[in-house]
Amino acid sequence: MGALADRLEHDATRGEVLDGPRRYLLMRADVFSGAIALVAAPLRAAMLEAFARSVALHGADSVQAYLEALHGDRDALIASMPAAAADLGWGVWRFEPPAAPGDRLALTVDNSPFVQAFEDSPADTAVCAPIAGMLTALGQALWQAPVQVRETCCAARDGGTTCRFEARPRLPVPPPSP
Repeated sequence: MGALADRLEHDATRGEVLDGPRRYLLMRADVFSGAIALVAAPLRAAMLEAFARSVALHGADSVQAYLEALHGDRDALIASMPAAAADLGWGVWRFEPPAAPGDRLALTVDNSPFVQAFEDSPADTAVCAPIAGMLTALGQALWQAPVQVRETCCAARDGGTTCRFEARPRLPVPPPSP
């Protein structure tokens, strides 16, 4: 288990799982992905966009806490994210770090929990919006600028077990401060 799993506090009296002030929810993957699958296709895109935006907004707090714990070391932040994702059951994450400030950040995820309900019937769209939202929060922390994130391959839509994402800053990124 990683550092996040070691920090999680299970408070049975209050019915909470906490990482400091951040409350987590443990849920079966098939329940969550099943809800996505049950939403009619015309509404699914809006629901997935809302999930991505919510994770980006609220996940930014977690990313900022990780960055502060790492004393602002952005490379260490990227290196810590796969273990945190695994601790939360979000699959196996592998980053291709940006070669230079402002370059794209590529993420490959094996075994995304968000595709589980689509194993027998392909999705009509990419469904790993929560991962896209977390990558948005990470990109904003790295570049201190708005980012654009795309899921370029989704196992639920495209088959296989791997999902791929790209994050890019929307604005030119200044060099990191010393």
